[in-house]
Amino acid sequence: MILITIDSQPVIEALQRLGNNCTPDGMRPLMKEIGEVLSDSTKTRFQASIAPDGSPWEPIAQLTALNRLRKGRPGTKPLIDSGELSRFIHHQIFDGGTGVVVGTDRSFGAYDASVHQFGATKAGKNRNVTIPARPFLGLSSSDEQTVLDLINKHLAP
Repeated sequence: MILITIDSQPVIEALQRLGNNCTPDGMRPLMKEIGEVLSDSTKTRFQASIAPDGSPWEPIAQLTALNRLRKGRPGTKPLIDSGELSRFIHHQIFDGGTGVVVGTDRSFGAYDASVHQFGATKAGKNRNVTIPARPFLGLSSSDEQTVLDLINKHLAP
């Protein structure tokens, strides 16, 4: 499991205001909406091959591209070999309705999602293989603004 904590002060302050004005049951619809929006945003980043901060993902290695081609999957986009990882991004409400988590609980091939998020070096048969970090979880600045807008809409009379 990967846990990335959002440390945006404006989001934290808005969530505190929300917590002071809503019961957990009253927060559940908002958490569901936030989860849906962030899940969709995360899936969209896969198509654009970008991290939440907007930086492009490292391209796939030439050997990886050749292996894909040999398997009849000629795509060259990172993290899109089978589409499994992006397909299994989902959200879940927790803490009695006061929180939401977005991510995946699946392993993909030889690597779990944390390898793709943070990068890793793996021992291979003849050499070590370095997998570059390709962050896909987190809040973009647009996500942050959307979350703030949703919270403020929920707080409005």
